[in-house]
Amino acid sequence: MKSRNILILALIMAVITTFLFNKYLKELDEKYKKNENKISIVVPRVSINKNQKITKEILEFIELETEAVHPEAIRTIEEIEGKYALTDMKKGEVLFLNRFLDQFKEDKFVTRKIRQGYRAVSIEVNIVESVSNLIEPEDNVDVVFSEEIKQDGLEKKVNTEILLENIRVLAVGKRLNEKENEVKKGTNDSDDGVEYIAVTLELKPQDIVKLINADERGSIKLTLRSKIFP
Repeated sequence: MKSRNILILALIMAVITTFLFNKYLKELDEKYKKNENKISIVVPRVSINKNQKITKEILEFIELETEAVHPEAIRTIEEIEGKYALTDMKKGEVLFLNRFLDQFKEDKFVTRKIRQGYRAVSIEVNIVESVSNLIEPEDNVDVVFSEEIKQDGLEKKVNTEILLENIRVLAVGKRLNEKENEVKKGTNDSDDGVEYIAVTLELKPQDIVKLINADERGSIKLTLRSKIFP
């Protein structure tokens, strides 16, 4: 009798275990099917202000039903990290690429290109001082300074030195982006023959003072650095 009761109890436990296991599998299957219909997008973790630089710390992922997600919604942080907001955005708002700016591709406002801690300053240049007007925005240059030094009873001495090195060019004339010139067929001439007489550099405040002082004392020339070799 005792053995029979144990057997009946074992059968009941087996039935209950099988039922619970099947229920678990069904719930798990439904969960995965539900997740298959969802997609992750990037949204602000906090409110974003206009012109604010985007960092991964202020972003997060949320999941939405696939059919509810706009096809152009940002899905990876890398798409916008390091860019700047063109408008205010609220916490949890769906983000789109056209609402962010890559400062190196800005073509309207030089103020959006200037990095934190830097300032923009323009210097007047002629065709020689600007490397035959071949310097382009986003190039890097060295600033060379020359001045005449008077010597008692002797001829004037010209002193030349490299004043600043590896300086970023923000603009040439009023142009903020590099212009890719197409060469006319059968000639060596470029379509763009417009010359500029000023170059805008990005400098630390203390270097701006140094540059302006040198420009008042003598002459300034720019030397162009290679983009291929350091």
